[in-house]
Amino acid sequence: MSAQAASAGPSLTVAAVARRLGVAPATLRTWDRRYGLGPSEHMAGAHRRYSSVDVSRLMVMRRLTLEGVAPSEAARTALNATEPAQTTMPGPTTAEVLDAYSDAVPMAPDPAALVSAAAHFDNAAVRWMLARVHTRDVIAWWATLVSPALRALAERAVLERPGESAGPALESAAFAELRSRAAVARAQNPDATTSGSSAGPSGPGVTVLAASSAHDADLVVHVLATALQGSGVAARVLSTATPSSVPAAIERLAPAAFILHVGAGRDELRRAEEVVAAVATTVPELPVFVHREGAAPFETAGTATVHRVRTLTGALHEILAVVA
Repeated sequence: MSAQAASAGPSLTVAAVARRLGVAPATLRTWDRRYGLGPSEHMAGAHRRYSSVDVSRLMVMRRLTLEGVAPSEAARTALNATEPAQTTMPGPTTAEVLDAYSDAVPMAPDPAALVSAAAHFDNAAVRWMLARVHTRDVIAWWATLVSPALRALAERAVLERPGESAGPALESAAFAELRSRAAVARAQNPDATTSGSSAGPSGPGVTVLAASSAHDADLVVHVLATALQGSGVAARVLSTATPSSVPAAIERLAPAAFILHVGAGRDELRRAEEVVAAVATTVPELPVFVHREGAAPFETAGTATVHRVRTLTGALHEILAVVA
């Protein structure tokens, strides 16, 4: 390896690389001692640091060991890997994401195992499970794995160290998985970026606008938006749903439909009713879908065309029937 290649890109500490790969620093030191997969850069008065080439090889090592390859064989492959041409460490390309999903070995949903991995902050195990359960059905992924695990974590009474909270950590990993699945959907359904309604200032083809009246239900809305994208329908998620923000977003994006997830609390219900009334006043002809689980009533006002749905699967099918 040339000195120029070794120093290309940022140099990282053991702790930084461990976080990036989702392994313990002790694992990196073991790989260094046993297989020679250690940091190659030396800085005066400091510990050795990992170059971009070092990290690329470690990523090969991590991927192969997760796939069941013996560590010694994985290390040989990583050490023989061709040096990357880039001088930075970008995220995975679309082709790499597609390959990862096509090669993924399906796993049965195991919320208890996911809870255990999240509680131990085993990031690699968490991402491994999230990527291999219901790879082609994000709603089933949510209903059978992620949602039960998040509920279980919320019900646990545990003592956590400062800065460590298993529930938010799992949510963050779930968002990362949704981004990967959305990237796959975009690659497999390129027409979704241009189909549907006319272009708005933020980009072409925004077909469905999704939002939530509950501050803690943002992940649910992103699950539905990802499912829509997987069905070839472009979607955008509004981060804050208020009687003023939703009509403004609708006027800007000109979506073909609007879906609102309603939280369980009274405040969320009241806010949702106000949002729907504001939409009815602004764009009375726009189809509005209200997702609220259970049999609790939902009062509508004005002339809005409101479709009440009680499940995410029902919301997906009814929206597709209108906009696809």
